[in-house]
Amino acid sequence: MPLTPAQRELLSRCFLFEGLPPEGFGEVTGGLSAEVYPAGEVIYSPRRFRRAMGVVLEGRLAVLKGKELLLKTLGPGQCFGAAAIFCPAEDYVTTVQAREPSAVVFLPDQWLVELFGAYPQASVAYIAFLSQRIRFLNRKIDSFTAPSARETLYRHLLAAEVDGRVEVAGGYSQLARGLNMGRASLYRALDALEGEGVIRREGKVVFLVGGG
Repeated sequence: MPLTPAQRELLSRCFLFEGLPPEGFGEVTGGLSAEVYPAGEVIYSPRRFRRAMGVVLEGRLAVLKGKELLLKTLGPGQCFGAAAIFCPAEDYVTTVQAREPSAVVFLPDQWLVELFGAYPQASVAYIAFLSQRIRFLNRKIDSFTAPSARETLYRHLLAAEVDGRVEVAGGYSQLARGLNMGRASLYRALDALEGEGVIRREGKVVFLVGGG
């Protein structure tokens, strides 16, 4: 379906287009369209994905490791798939699933090549975005080598937070399994971090408030 004016305005705020003049944005995005997904539909999986970057226009998507561990939630204006565009790997590292009715616009690899050729500043923005993703992945790697449950949990929360909060969508028991620790160890780690004033819990939402 063609992009609505509201969707086009949201897309214009994507990092790729920050340095483009208005007429340039209109020219390169004129042929793009939105794809809609019902709640629960898998958009990307390890064996089924596109060589394209998806930008969320409406709704919310869950990024999952395996079938259970929620890594993050993506909302309007956020994107996924950037690291897989120019990579020859035959699998995708996560599963992206619609948590509610959602709309996504896809920017295919060849489309991006043409964008970079016409507007080199967009390629610089893309490299900067990937550099931030490398930092994110390094923090995730650190979480697997952390010396304690407290550190493992804290580094996971740092890596998974969006705007200072982490939604424990599947519950704390599922989080414990995803982090390869017992429930008792997880709750002790949560209590320790909360006692230190590093986090605050409200039901299944954990807020990062400082320290570490």
